[in-house]
Amino acid sequence: MEVFFLLAGLIFGLVAFSQIIFPLFSAWPRAKQLEREGKLIEPVPIAIFIVSPIIWGALLSGTILLVSIYFDKYAKFYFFALGFILIVVIAQIPKQKQNLEAGFMKTWKRYLKE
Repeated sequence: MEVFFLLAGLIFGLVAFSQIIFPLFSAWPRAKQLEREGKLIEPVPIAIFIVSPIIWGALLSGTILLVSIYFDKYAKFYFFALGFILIVVIAQIPKQKQNLEAGFMKTWKRYLKE
């Protein structure tokens, strides 16, 4: 059962932290930079960058609460996995700069000037 909670924490943590961290610490700053440089047709709505992290933050908080209440015996495995994945996701931001930049340009191309 320990392995299940460890794997669940790794998988869910990877998805959740990616959806929380990348929009807030990569996409949003990039959009603001392009806006300052005058390279956007119109500003990208800030709500777009905030909605996903809020939803995934609520889901993550819910899983933490559920594991803490109903599976207290295995919570440390889940929390360890979440902590490990949080460090991995944060460490990937500088390493994935080129991939994140390409993804940003593809996703938000309708806001960009030619």
